[in-house]
Amino acid sequence: MSDAATVKPDVGADEPPEWLSLDPGEAVVWMGRPAFETLYGTILSGLLLTVVLIGFLILLGVPFAYLRIQNTDYVVTTESLYVKSGIFSTNIETVDLDRIQNTEYNRSFWGKQFDYGSISVSTAGSSGAEISFDGIPDAPAVRDRITELQRRRSERGEEDASDGDAPASAAQLTELVEEVRATREAFERIERRLADGEASETPRTTDDDAVSTPSSADEAGDDRADR
Repeated sequence: MSDAATVKPDVGADEPPEWLSLDPGEAVVWMGRPAFETLYGTILSGLLLTVVLIGFLILLGVPFAYLRIQNTDYVVTTESLYVKSGIFSTNIETVDLDRIQNTEYNRSFWGKQFDYGSISVSTAGSSGAEISFDGIPDAPAVRDRITELQRRRSERGEEDASDGDAPASAAQLTELVEEVRATREAFERIERRLADGEASETPRTTDDDAVSTPSSADEAGDDRADR
């Protein structure tokens, strides 16, 4: 008797699947499927390739990020905040200091690691940030500087309002004197023109009129001679 004839099926062996047709006397000894652990290699390989692909795509974005940084400027003046941005075109945003309602400072995970942050500026009536300084070093110091400029501008506005009746400066007085002088000279020219016009309209007695017009004494003498 051959070894195949002596093999006995396992106790509790599953029934043969429907797709399997057994010969008479043939029995199922073992039945199974590939282990799920075989998926681990496929999953890990896919994750690795995904990371590599994503990393490659991220690296493709590095040149654009560099150009964006090179073409972005943040400016703080004594009057306003400015943001210039744009790679293919230039966009300039501005907010006056006296319109600023609130300034917020935030820092991302990478910002904490490399010591940079962002400042968001909102104005009265705006639903969100009106202007923002993104990814700047020493962001808290910049925010404090903006707050200080706001305070000084507010104090200057109050001083200007309280000093509205203050004496004019020397330059203003000089300009006022020049204006008064020019006005006076203009009036003098007008008066001279009016005086010249009146003089030209006054009738003048000529020598011929004096000769041809008899005097009253001559007329009286002629009357006596006639008598």
